[in-house]
Amino acid sequence: MFAYTDFIPNTSKNGGVLFALSNRYGGYSKPPYESLNLAFHTGDESAVVERNITHILEHFTKLDSRLDSQSIHTLTYMTQIHALHCALDTDCAQERESMGIRLRNVGEADALLLTRPYTPAMVLVADCNPILFFDCAHNVATLIHAGRAGVFGRICSKTLAYMREHYGTRASDVFAFVGAGIRKCCYEIQEDVRKELERVCSEPMRYIQMRENRYFLDLALMLADELQNLGIVNTRVLPQCSSCEGEFFSYRRDGVSGRFALIAMLVG
Repeated sequence: MFAYTDFIPNTSKNGGVLFALSNRYGGYSKPPYESLNLAFHTGDESAVVERNITHILEHFTKLDSRLDSQSIHTLTYMTQIHALHCALDTDCAQERESMGIRLRNVGEADALLLTRPYTPAMVLVADCNPILFFDCAHNVATLIHAGRAGVFGRICSKTLAYMREHYGTRASDVFAFVGAGIRKCCYEIQEDVRKELERVCSEPMRYIQMRENRYFLDLALMLADELQNLGIVNTRVLPQCSSCEGEFFSYRRDGVSGRFALIAMLVG
């Protein structure tokens, strides 16, 4: 069910952020979504996705002894569009009730700023990079969806600027986590993407590996470099590749597939 879990305390030690990266196991979806698909837009049955969400939230709350299933009443998420827009968790474009959980969609965005304690949110992926920023000084966090478009558009830089505007966030106070995504071992690109990289990057060949006259793109290294250039030094980038490791859903590998999630919740 979970490939990775952690809790990062805030500066005052009276709260922090609990987060977990799901895998594809332990749910109820049937092929090709087997089994813990958390996304409604994939073609999976909505009732099954709702059951998966309720199921994973029950296990998520057990990750911290201060919580129980009764503490969680709302899950917030985005309609991800491979753009650079940031939204607040207080926004709401659509809401539905399911099995005792209020599912709140903030609308079209690819970064979601979390401000409310004990109200989890998720970002959905199947090769794109799920990212968490946590401002340890102000006890706020942001979930980020970073595919190629987001990485090329420097969504991490835009997110930090958004957090600075709303909460005075400083890079030195940020913990950054990058979950599993497609890695350079599997992310083959064509000439058009290589040329696009040349337009947005001063050192494009730093991020391309050549194998048998084929181009493979290293998005994880691009993200790591961007975080370093922003001054975010407290980082954790998982090496796992969603495409070649069967633990995760992968659109590149499977075509029709489910989505796994990075779930985060402020505590305190």
